[in-house]
Amino acid sequence: MKNKLRLKAKKNRAKIKLILGKNCLSNIHITYCLDKILSQKPNIKSVALYYPMFDELSPFSFIQYFNLYNLKLALPIVCNQTKNLIFKEWDLKQDLKKGKLGNLEPFENSISILPQVLIVPMLAFDKNLYRIGYGGGYYDKAINKLRVYFNTEKKDFITIGLAYSGQETKSIPYESHDEQLDYIITEKELLSRVNKS
Repeated sequence: MKNKLRLKAKKNRAKIKLILGKNCLSNIHITYCLDKILSQKPNIKSVALYYPMFDELSPFSFIQYFNLYNLKLALPIVCNQTKNLIFKEWDLKQDLKKGKLGNLEPFENSISILPQVLIVPMLAFDKNLYRIGYGGGYYDKAINKLRVYFNTEKKDFITIGLAYSGQETKSIPYESHDEQLDYIITEKELLSRVNKS
C-alpha cells in the first residue's frame, strides 16, 4: 500500500513543483513559522537540514534565519556500516560529495553533530503529521534515536517537515516504527502536533 502511495506522491510533487517553483516560501512566512516554533526554545544550538534532490522543497531559504541565531548547521550522511543517518557540521562554503542515495553530503571527516532541530523532507503527509518518505526508514530511525537521547538529556528536540501544501493526503498508513513530526511547514500554513496535545 505504501509503495503505491509513494509512486502517486512522487508524480504529484513533481507537478506541484512545476506550478509553484522551488522557491515558493516567502521570507515573511519562514520567519513567522520559525518564530512560532523556536521562540520559546532559547537553548537550541544546532539544526540539520537536508540537501534537496528530485522535486523536494528546498530548506535552504531557512539558512538566513538560522544564521541570525548562530545555530550550527548540519547535513545528514548515510553511515555505510550501520545504514543509519548521522549528521555532520556544514557551512555554505564547504565542499560536498555525492552520497549513497544520490544526495549531496559532507565528507565523513567533518565534525559530527546531534541536531536539536531536524528538518525533514517527504513525499506526502497528513493532518496528524505522519509522513511518507522513500521507504528506507532512515529519518524514522534518526528521529527515534534523537528523541530518546535529548529526552534523557532533558533538552529540546524538534522535528519540522517541509512540503508543498498540495502534498497533503487524507491519511498516511503508519506502523509502530513510524515517527510523527512535531511541525510541518508548507507555503500556506504551519501545522503543529505540539499545540494539539
